[in-house]
Amino acid sequence: MQKRKIVLASKSPRRKKLLEQIGLEFEIVESNFDEDRVSLADPIELAKFLALKKAETVAANYDDAIIIGADSVVIFNNQPLGKPKDAVKAKEILRELSGKENKAITGYAIIDTKNKIMVNNHGEAIVKFRNLSDEEINEYVKTGEPMEMAGGYGLMDRGAVLMEKITGDFYSVVGLPISEVYFELRKMGVI
Repeated sequence: MQKRKIVLASKSPRRKKLLEQIGLEFEIVESNFDEDRVSLADPIELAKFLALKKAETVAANYDDAIIIGADSVVIFNNQPLGKPKDAVKAKEILRELSGKENKAITGYAIIDTKNKIMVNNHGEAIVKFRNLSDEEINEYVKTGEPMEMAGGYGLMDRGAVLMEKITGDFYSVVGLPISEVYFELRKMGVI
């Protein structure tokens, strides 16, 4: 079987780490799709749509490659929480999440440009935060990590200590439902 070129259409270090974790050899080409101009009411459809558009933007440059795109959305009180714009907003979000549950959704798209196959799906999980003190929130925000993450937190890094429990697909919270992606890649002949 011929080895296929695999491209991750994301600059996320967490997605990169997850793909490396399963032994995948790939390159990274950041998508320049402008996600800020998209608004869809359904958060699952939004995450899937953005993942697909990111993958399609990169796929346009390849005749024979498999492109992986992804996008994460955090939902709290039926509202999407994006990446905080600054430390003040990050602290505000984390105070709101303290002691409560939120839903993390990651949409993904895999495009095989040679065989014209496209998969667009999502994974999700419910994340329950511990009751956080102002000191914990301030310390976490000082790390700068919340500004890089939907919902203002990350589980693979320092934000891991903020959680009480996770129900559902842990890796969807991290940024890529890796088991589903692995399964779809195998169906496309990637081993």
